Amino acid sequence: MQHNTLKLSTLAILIAGATSANAAVYKVVEIDADPTVASRDYFPENVDQNKARSQIEYHGQGISPSADGENCFVSGGCSSDNYQVFGESRFGAEGLRMRDVVPFISDNYQEINDEDRLYRYCDRNLGPNTCDTWARSEFYGKGYNTNDIGDRSGLGGLVREQEAWTKNFYANSQALLTNGNQFSVVETFASDSANYSASAALGDLVADRETSNSVVTHVGDLSGQPYELGIASSAYFGKDGRYARQFAKRGFVNVNSSPLSLGAVSSANELTKTAGQSLAFDAVEFDGKLLVVGSASFAPSDFRDSDLKVPNNRSDRGDPTFSDSTFRECANLFSTSPDSFYSTKECQLSVFANDAVFWTVDGSSANNAEANLLSKRVDKNGNTYQTFDPDNNDRSYQAGARAVALVSGKPVVVGFTTDSVDKTSIDEADKDYYAIRASVWELPDGSTTASSESFTRKIIPGLDIEDGGGERKLTYSIATDVNENNKVIGVAKNYLVDNRSYSERMFVYDNNNPSASPTFLDSSISSLFFKGANGYAAAINNNDQIVGRLDAESVNQVDGRFRRQRAFTYVMSDIPGSAALKKGDVYLLDDLTNDGVVKGDVANQYRIFEATGINDAGVISATAYKCEGGYDDLTKESFCQGGASNVERIVAVKLVPIDAAQSPSVESRPTQEASIERSGGGSLGVLALTVLGWLGFRRRK
Repeated sequence: MQHNTLKLSTLAILIAGATSANAAVYKVVEIDADPTVASRDYFPENVDQNKARSQIEYHGQGISPSADGENCFVSGGCSSDNYQVFGESRFGAEGLRMRDVVPFISDNYQEINDEDRLYRYCDRNLGPNTCDTWARSEFYGKGYNTNDIGDRSGLGGLVREQEAWTKNFYANSQALLTNGNQFSVVETFASDSANYSASAALGDLVADRETSNSVVTHVGDLSGQPYELGIASSAYFGKDGRYARQFAKRGFVNVNSSPLSLGAVSSANELTKTAGQSLAFDAVEFDGKLLVVGSASFAPSDFRDSDLKVPNNRSDRGDPTFSDSTFRECANLFSTSPDSFYSTKECQLSVFANDAVFWTVDGSSANNAEANLLSKRVDKNGNTYQTFDPDNNDRSYQAGARAVALVSGKPVVVGFTTDSVDKTSIDEADKDYYAIRASVWELPDGSTTASSESFTRKIIPGLDIEDGGGERKLTYSIATDVNENNKVIGVAKNYLVDNRSYSERMFVYDNNNPSASPTFLDSSISSLFFKGANGYAAAINNNDQIVGRLDAESVNQVDGRFRRQRAFTYVMSDIPGSAALKKGDVYLLDDLTNDGVVKGDVANQYRIFEATGINDAGVISATAYKCEGGYDDLTKESFCQGGASNVERIVAVKLVPIDAAQSPSVESRPTQEASIERSGGGSLGVLALTVLGWLGFRRRK
């Protein structure tokens, strides 16, 4: 039986219903699905293929840059077809998170690899009383059979990758880029066995299905040649009855459709170069070449640390199990021969220490490019950061560059680095334990070229991991984007509960004033940034407009439920030509797309839960829930078809500013007077919880 308690402000609904259809700031443009994605086979074991394909999701992850002077806010602004959206399809739970240097960027342990550790991560970092369900969904797949978890009817999930050794693998994430307003699959180096240095040891490339997951992280133009970059997993190879892959993740660049693999650090040993990972996140044209930034392996993590690196799976559910002692021998097996390494199941679990890097691409390279370190791994006193935490080898050095911008013609890179922490220490290599901290890398004064270790690293001040008494304050901090004005945005994850949430707080750091502390986005800026709110500042354009996602309610998350989140924008400076958005404005994007029409129109079919990119013309990439034909009313919390099950879809969208000639204006959506209580087949609440689990408070760049 379904029970709903729904109290709405009747006057607010009537007023909203009478609003002119022009009352909006952005037009919502849905990105059409690529038919080839839905026609592919997915995991066949106990999975209804037709039902599964209907549940494929499409996520918008970024927008192509605009040219100088382009502005969609002014009269005659932009066509809905302008600017490419990039993103990916997803089939069920994501499994190995393609954009994470280490799982969930939660710590330097690299330990979140089974159901129990997923549960502990959720319990300690997110806090709801549904962590057991969340962990099982992440591991066994979306919609797993609660009566028989081992039947593998769940969609996606980490267990699929761990059991690929005997069952092979079906890709569940495909990189996509729009042609017009329809997605097309982005091909990568991963489908060609010639791009694998260990192909002889691996065997024959599986060619009858797609086995490589992929995502796009940036698109642009290099001297007239279009390019896209991102991350792909290794394809699987078959040999002697088993299936193995060479590495977990590898960055890629396609310049004018010519694929290029981005490898590990050039100075690494052969094991790291062969099996190590890399991730490419952003790029700018500098010194006549494409400067790509990201993360890459420079050394193996400690193979002796099998307690954390080897999953503790359940054989009674049919889960793959692994030998700790065999895992500890993987480095020796590789030194004996790659054949020994790749014929050993446990060596597929290999993980690595990673650092922030760059690659230079000129459009003519082929096959593979090796990574250059952005900076030396030394602290402010010249002491070297060791590969492993000096006090405890279970933590390893981890760092990654997330974004780059040209500031006064020189690249400024932002992301995260590893620091050794003791109370309020900063940039010291020999303290208590390793932790992840937001960082900036810049070329020194007088330097005009980028070469290996030529950047200087700066840990952003004012984001202390511990307080002066040694009590933990933050789990981590990460810089997520930077613009040409040298404004850096990012997030800092609270270690302790704040207003019933382990909140992930957003910040802005002015790198023009390097000694200043970041400014947190809090209630002094807008009531939307309430105390204890979780947020993710995803992107900032050169007009200082920020987009991301934000808690849209303040219910108890610790020992409660996942909070509903929505996409937001914060306008830090005046937007040229904008009639509706002014400096200091903070809005949920649902309020800026509301045109006052309940049914028979476009806008009320969407509730936008994540904004991921914004270009200087003002066009935003995002992901939304869609209710075909429109939600039941205009409220932020509205049901779809009365709360029926499985009627919403997750779709990629592009938000195009409505130009000044159409008199755009803001008409905030009405809100319910009381929260919704219900049992039985839910719509928005259940789907929102699932998506929050996939988001995992991580960066999508």
